[in-house]
Amino acid sequence: MRRREALATGGCLLATGAAGCLETLRREDAWRELVVDPPEGVYVPPHTDETVPYGSTTAVGREITLLATRPHSFWVATGAERSRADVRSRHALHLMVDVRDAETGAIVPAPVTTRIRSGSEGANGDRIDQRDLWPMLSQRMGPHYGDNVPLDDDGTYTATIRIGPTSAEPVGSLGDLEEPTTVDLEFEYEAAGIEGLERRLIDEDEGRGEPDAVAPMGEHDGDRGETAFDGEGATRLGSETGDDTVYSAALVEDDGSGTESSALAVMARTPYNRYPLPFAALSATISRSGERIADGSLEETIDPRYGHYYGAPVDPAVVERGDELSIELETPPQVARHEGYETAFLESTAVTISLGDG
Repeated sequence: MRRREALATGGCLLATGAAGCLETLRREDAWRELVVDPPEGVYVPPHTDETVPYGSTTAVGREITLLATRPHSFWVATGAERSRADVRSRHALHLMVDVRDAETGAIVPAPVTTRIRSGSEGANGDRIDQRDLWPMLSQRMGPHYGDNVPLDDDGTYTATIRIGPTSAEPVGSLGDLEEPTTVDLEFEYEAAGIEGLERRLIDEDEGRGEPDAVAPMGEHDGDRGETAFDGEGATRLGSETGDDTVYSAALVEDDGSGTESSALAVMARTPYNRYPLPFAALSATISRSGERIADGSLEETIDPRYGHYYGAPVDPAVVERGDELSIELETPPQVARHEGYETAFLESTAVTISLGDG
């Protein structure tokens, strides 16, 4: 769609709300031109799509939920580069899997694969599709796993979902997350039902194309964000923002299980919705009066007390008020991005926090 055509379509929508304009914008990518020049960072996308739940189960410490929405394009990150994955005619829906620690609600970074076959669970149906799902980030769902997938006709299908061992370091009671698990979830697919899911177009006066984000679909009790550092066993050190990533640092005590020493913990979060940013590589340096006193890589971690963060063992006696903590994002989050996030979290940046300012 040429820019002049896109702006005319948007004008028709905003001026009249005519049914014909809405139908035009239901076509994949027609609505994308309502934000002609997105900012370099998080912004309000031009629309939101309704999501349909297909089922949920709990296995080996994980809460696993299967959902679907309309097929749509997204952007895949490779290092600091991104490329667009477009919708193809064979795609029936955008399939999503949400994986959480069942006890705390914390996200679980892990490899996720799906195998879809026709028929009910336990039936020997034909295999329709098999793939590794992309780790993804969207403004409504936050971190999840997904891809556009093909299906045959309307009917019953079974998704076999395999969750591999977590790629993060599980602390204390979350050790079960190092074990793989496989579950089956049966669902009913109806093409007209997917096509009929609500697509809400966001108007200019609602901030479309401006720095901000749409509201999440829901919240998990275990994902308390930086406020988790206000609890017992944590000493908040401070926060700073770089390239639209909010970094919050704390010293966290041994959890008493004997598997975790005291650590420097750094949360890397999105602005506005404060979603965790998984699958990244961070390092940290502590300096005093310009001299380096400690440094090292931070390991992606899941903690039952604080959720998702990047951490490394540290002796609290080494840290003094007034020291400087430098945090460097060495590899951006290797997650595919839905619209509104596709231009953000791609730069290798560094921020400095004066310890004690938190």
